[in-house]
Amino acid sequence: MGYHFDVDTAVSGADERWSATLTDDWSIASGVPNGGYLFAVALAAAGQVVPEQRLITATAHYVRPGQDGPAELAVETVKRGRLTSTIAVALNQDGKERVRVVATYGDPALQDAPVEHPIPAPAIPSPDECRSTPSELASAIGATIAERFDYRVLPASRWVGGEGPGEARVDGWIRFADGREPDLAALPFFVDAFPPALGELVGPVTVPTLELTVHVRKQPAPGWVQARIEARHIAPGLVEEDAYLWDSTGELVALSRQLGLWRP
Repeated sequence: MGYHFDVDTAVSGADERWSATLTDDWSIASGVPNGGYLFAVALAAAGQVVPEQRLITATAHYVRPGQDGPAELAVETVKRGRLTSTIAVALNQDGKERVRVVATYGDPALQDAPVEHPIPAPAIPSPDECRSTPSELASAIGATIAERFDYRVLPASRWVGGEGPGEARVDGWIRFADGREPDLAALPFFVDAFPPALGELVGPVTVPTLELTVHVRKQPAPGWVQARIEARHIAPGLVEEDAYLWDSTGELVALSRQLGLWRP
């Protein structure tokens, strides 16, 4: 038996037709699969087309919520090139499209180049000095995703009973609970694995994702991944959220922006 992430994002098929089975092990509080999980499954199919290249950037448009059970993935090679390739994937269930993903893959050398103006990780306490998130509440509301990750957040976080940071921002750490190390396949999931940053400002809130774009900068080193998730342009109806991920060596490995639907 392999790691949960690898088993639950596995795809089978060939060419333009792939299939997967979505499980209820990555559900959020509403009982539907986490959007980052659907993203990872779609990218698992896309990556089969260009195994010699690495994911550079991908955008997911969430047409409707996913569900547990079989999924079909229609893969289209938009462009296959020596330096970069573009692949599109439609994740369908019960004859309805759930997610549409467009991803660009490229020569590994693009990510191996030295960084001239790095974005430094913010100084926060180590994982041992941060607070573990309560799993009892997550289990009670059906958020099984909380059982698959090990989270550590600042004591001020409302997530662990604090007063909140006074702004829509989450600072913390994340890793897989079963010991799987982070890699390029996991990063598009990690950026969407935390609760909405808006919750740190207004309290418990649901923000369904409309669109999520992730830029993958490099293969992460083993160990904890540091995360900062923040929302700055907030208006009733729509909210944008940015995420930054640094690996255990302090290197920026991914960043993302997503647009969510907020109903106060």
